[in-house]
Amino acid sequence: MEPTDERWVHQSGAEHPVSAGRTDPRAVIEEYFYLLDGVPPIDETPRGLHETVSTLLDLLTNAHAMSILYSLFCEQRPLRFTELEEATGASPKVLSQRLKEFVEAGLVSRRSYDENPPHVEYEPTPMAEDLDPAFQFLYAWAARYER
Repeated sequence: MEPTDERWVHQSGAEHPVSAGRTDPRAVIEEYFYLLDGVPPIDETPRGLHETVSTLLDLLTNAHAMSILYSLFCEQRPLRFTELEEATGASPKVLSQRLKEFVEAGLVSRRSYDENPPHVEYEPTPMAEDLDPAFQFLYAWAARYER
């Protein structure tokens, strides 16, 4: 692929593809189609992979989980607890629980600063960033059906 090809930019390790604002769902699918290389059809998927998907879905369907990840993806920078609280509308208790689950699952990193006053920042890990195509597709779908 040529260096100007958008998929080349994404595959070359750039944090976000050039076309991150793309709103056509078909274009998003085409952009990330390379991710399906070597993936078996869903009806031929090994049992272990189904379990992995189920575990991920269980994690992502908890209260405010998707909005937390979405906020982290949109900002493209580490966020403090209070920023996530404001962005998601999650209560401190729920936000704390979701962030703990994400850190344990390896989807979010937590960095604590020994300052006065102390603060903690959260950001998606490379494993979470691999979910970016799913968020791109949701964004494209929302743009298409925006009221």
